[in-house]
Amino acid sequence: MSRLCLLAVAALVASTACSGNGDSAATSVVAQAVSIPTTEPAAPTTVATTTSSSSSSTTAAVTTTTTPPVDVEATVREAVELAQATFSACLVAMPTCDPSTLAVARAGDVLERNSARIEEWNALGYTVRDREAFRYVIESVEVDGSGAAATVTVCIADGSRLVQPNAAPDGSDVIVDDEFVSGRTAWELRIDADGVWRAFDTAPVGESASEDVCGAG
Repeated sequence: MSRLCLLAVAALVASTACSGNGDSAATSVVAQAVSIPTTEPAAPTTVATTTSSSSSSTTAAVTTTTTPPVDVEATVREAVELAQATFSACLVAMPTCDPSTLAVARAGDVLERNSARIEEWNALGYTVRDREAFRYVIESVEVDGSGAAATVTVCIADGSRLVQPNAAPDGSDVIVDDEFVSGRTAWELRIDADGVWRAFDTAPVGESASEDVCGAG
């Protein structure tokens, strides 16, 4: 911050003085005294000196922009949520899901595996019903010291059904897989080359179960 001070001082002083006199003259033999008026010197006229000063200060505002710290754990959680949401949307869109839509939140091995599975199920004409019976809980997030990688434990409980739509003789869906499954998975996330957090790999943690083993989300 800079501070600027200006001081202006103005002084005006004026002083004037006036005085005058006359000569005497004789007009006859007899000397006649002539009274000569005399004007006393006028008292000096003094103009009061006025001194004025003004002082002003102008403070220049300095704007400081501070970038708030990034909440890495919150960002990682958002990446997992996006990965789950885009995969669910793709399953419901089968058999016409575009696997490339998964790349927004997946990369590496997990993207290759999931894309291959979607392509396979698209080719078979499958789709997923009752996806609202699927839920997940993010149980823990561990960010490594670099701040660029994280391990997330996710518990899923899946009651949705994989079907071949309208394939039965009566026009109903043929059930391909309607088994309820629940279990935990470790997700490995990293900051990708474009600065976005994505899941690069997943691996099961422990055994799966036929009942819901996930706590409240």
